[in-house]
Amino acid sequence: MSHYVMVGEGKHPVMPIARGPDFKGNWRDGALITDVVPTPLVYTLDAEYEGNPKPMYYEEGIPVIRDDVIEVLRGVGVDNIQYFDAVLKDPSTGKEHANYKAYNIVGVVACADMQASELMGTSNSSMLDVDFHALVIDEAKTGGLLLFRLAEKVSAIVVHEKVKLSIEASGIPGFVFYGPGEWSG
Repeated sequence: MSHYVMVGEGKHPVMPIARGPDFKGNWRDGALITDVVPTPLVYTLDAEYEGNPKPMYYEEGIPVIRDDVIEVLRGVGVDNIQYFDAVLKDPSTGKEHANYKAYNIVGVVACADMQASELMGTSNSSMLDVDFHALVIDEAKTGGLLLFRLAEKVSAIVVHEKVKLSIEASGIPGFVFYGPGEWSG
């Protein structure tokens, strides 16, 4: 096994994002963003929660990642991500976290082993938004990429074992890696 679904959980307690940037565009389809992106993209943290920002948010319309994680990704050879300046504002303290970038993963890969995976309910979709109860990756279809979005479920970020091991070795807390049959979403 060489690929995992990577999830940024954050070191608890975590402060979620209450509002993302007003800039639109599709940040999940794997296409290169060619529009002029305003900088920095501004995110507002949710003052209702205590804690710190996570190292990576991907639930929002425009995902955002911390600079130290970017260094690890670049160091291992990930080169298919566009980065844009971003700032996370904490309305309760006034603190601005400028050590973040909005990111766009370029490329999606159709590599879910649909026979070995377990689907949720009566999901009959074959691309973009399949509901998996237990995802299994067909390693032969990954093309050797180190990081990409899964074409069958674009909210899933898949990483090669080299990325997993590098992030774990970096000591950056808050990442979970799911192997074959472990991830559902």
